[in-house]
Amino acid sequence: MIHQYDCIIHNQIPNQTEIDGPVVKLRIHGFYSDNAFDHLPYYVYEILKGDLHVGKISLRLGYNDSTLVNGHVGYEIDEEFRGHSYSYYALELIKGLAMDHGYRYLLVCTSVDNMASQKIIRRAKGNIILADYKVPKDHIYYVLGKTKIHIYEIKLG
Repeated sequence: MIHQYDCIIHNQIPNQTEIDGPVVKLRIHGFYSDNAFDHLPYYVYEILKGDLHVGKISLRLGYNDSTLVNGHVGYEIDEEFRGHSYSYYALELIKGLAMDHGYRYLLVCTSVDNMASQKIIRRAKGNIILADYKVPKDHIYYVLGKTKIHIYEIKLG
């Protein structure tokens, strides 16, 4: 039986090089068959406003013990472009790709002090499922000083 946070298709879907939206578009940066942190395949997309690179977003395919801390989606907006909700619009676009892979739910994690990211996740219909989750001491987040995170679930479809 498939875990509720796993997807059906674990390989790259052809012809997903660009995903257009009303505010931003995503352009494939790469598809990687193995992530060194959690050994799951993943996409990385550039977030573009017109032809201007404003950040990046990734979608991990699958579920394992690391997914609870890493989440399925990670995004980062370049500092000079923050405050325009570009990560929200990119997250909305990546939801479509996730549904194409057979996801029914996505896990998205953020630091307890990252209020901007929490606002974006809630706007994207994310509901907190674990607040102040203690990051394992052997995880890179812990080493970087992120000892607690909030874990959100976004229902798709």
